[in-house]
Amino acid sequence: MRKIFLIFTFLILNVLFSGNIYAGVNEPGVSSIKGECAGAFKHNHKKHIKKSLKLIKEKKTNFVLYASCDSGSYSYAYNKGKDLEKLHKKTYKKCMKNSKKYTGGKECYLYAVNEKVVWKYDQAKASAISKAKLAEAKVLQEKNAAMDKKPGRFFEDQPDVNDDYQIHFNYLLAQDSEDRELDINGKMEEIILMANKWMEISTSINKKGDKVPRKYKLDYRSDGKLDITFIRMDKNFSQLHKWANNDITPFLYKKKGQTNNKKMYFNFADINSVDGGEAGVGFGSIFLRNKSVGTDKRKAAIALHELLHTQGMGTNCIPGIKNGHYTNRDLRTMLNSVDPNSPRIGKIYAHDIDMCPQFMDSVYLTPTREDAYDPYKIFCLFELGKYKHPKYIKVINKLKEAGRYNWKTRFGPSCSTRNFSKDSQGYYLLGVEGNILDKVNY
Repeated sequence: MRKIFLIFTFLILNVLFSGNIYAGVNEPGVSSIKGECAGAFKHNHKKHIKKSLKLIKEKKTNFVLYASCDSGSYSYAYNKGKDLEKLHKKTYKKCMKNSKKYTGGKECYLYAVNEKVVWKYDQAKASAISKAKLAEAKVLQEKNAAMDKKPGRFFEDQPDVNDDYQIHFNYLLAQDSEDRELDINGKMEEIILMANKWMEISTSINKKGDKVPRKYKLDYRSDGKLDITFIRMDKNFSQLHKWANNDITPFLYKKKGQTNNKKMYFNFADINSVDGGEAGVGFGSIFLRNKSVGTDKRKAAIALHELLHTQGMGTNCIPGIKNGHYTNRDLRTMLNSVDPNSPRIGKIYAHDIDMCPQFMDSVYLTPTREDAYDPYKIFCLFELGKYKHPKYIKVINKLKEAGRYNWKTRFGPSCSTRNFSKDSQGYYLLGVEGNILDKVNY
């Protein structure tokens, strides 16, 4: 059993591997072994590993281990038992369940059976399998590309009619999702305009506001229609991360060129995910296949709520807010009411708290107030300007002390343009050189 310990430790530190070739029960890995995920694994799960090793002490039993890895994230599973056939099936299933949660459904491979490491690097076989899978993906992509071309549809962000801050919308599908044509049949535009009308109502009746009706600045084409981009992902739904935005955001930024920091990119994602919506500063989504997203009014309400997160709201310098949401009786005052006559926005819109931004002053609202705040500068770059609230300073200093990103250590919604793969090394953003934590000094 000592050898089993060595096998397990070796996997943890050195054998978390890359690639997404075909696998299955009893299928050993053949791709090159790399340690690209070892650092993240060691950093986050030292205590868990120690506890896990204690479970593998019994003798007179079989042991199998499967694992999967994807550039900075990982999943694995091991089990022990007497029936080796059942053990393989149980462990593979458990590993794939973990993979769905942590590595976006990357395939799991058999690494060790009892005292034998069965993972063997076979360059020719790995290359052949990889090429076959790429060819299959290319065929599917070409088929989708032909089917997706429809009158009135746009596959790129169209030329802007002005250089102002604005919200840009995408109709987004997984590689194998059904196209319900919401971008071209008028349904998305109808829901978005409904939501913006609710914005005007809620801002005009806010008790502490200036009673000026405000709405979001939306991205329009030169023909006066909303600029909606059609996006087809390069992964099937089953391959997407449990929190789908973890795959969606880098795909949009790196492969679709949605990099304008004067825009918030918001997806009507025609897929399911853990929640009905998920957003941070820069990018957000509502998931139209989620059971909580039913009627058009519900879609509008969830979109409005998630759009608040793209603006850095709620932020914890406002009493009662933690991790972006109210925890007290003001819970339903974040534009998540489906009553069009009384959408409530509460004190996140207007307040008198010193050094704490209020949503009324966002650059994404029109009419825009003087000295408006840019959510990207505050919540991504940590360029606080006049908003040096003690709670903000405390969070930044805590992050600097830890030397890395931690989603629990924040003063509002997370920055969605984060470089997820470097979270364990600091606070890095897509398109920005260097560690943000090294650039701030409060």
